Amino acid sequence: MSTASAVLNYLQSLDEEAALNLQAEFDKEERLTREKAKKEQEANIALIKTWDHTQAKIDVDHQLAERLQAQEQEELSVEGNAILFQQLLEKRRKHFAAKRAEEQRNKPATKAQLRKIMCNYLKNMEGYNLKYLNSKGFDSIQEMFDRAFKRVNTFKDFRTELVEGKEKRAGAELEQEITKK
Repeated sequence: MSTASAVLNYLQSLDEEAALNLQAEFDKEERLTREKAKKEQEANIALIKTWDHTQAKIDVDHQLAERLQAQEQEELSVEGNAILFQQLLEKRRKHFAAKRAEEQRNKPATKAQLRKIMCNYLKNMEGYNLKYLNSKGFDSIQEMFDRAFKRVNTFKDFRTELVEGKEKRAGAELEQEITKK
């Protein structure tokens, strides 16, 4: 029995040592965590101070720029204002001239201009003679133009249909060969 109690005492002392070791490791990890949190907090405080300092510099620069701009405006003399006024008038004149030119370009074509455009298209694309087209009225030329333009815009290339048909036949032949095997 004495050996059993000695073994039991030995095991208890081992358990106490293990518990003390675990407690020491836990305390060490907790201390490291607190130190890391403290360092992060210090870094955040330093960052905030830097940001505040930078913001203060920006505010001072902005105020300085406003003061300089006010001084420059005061320094403009009558001659400077006259030059600026002339430049403004020149810009306005150019702007309205460009606006008038744009309105002129955007004006719809006249019947004579439309007839000429349609006749040129029919002559070059459909092979009509100008003598034949000159004998026709605006409405008949417009009908011929609409038919020709519609045919060109709805054109479908027949070669693509032939290629698609060959692919379908090739696929069908492969299926037949597979079923034969």
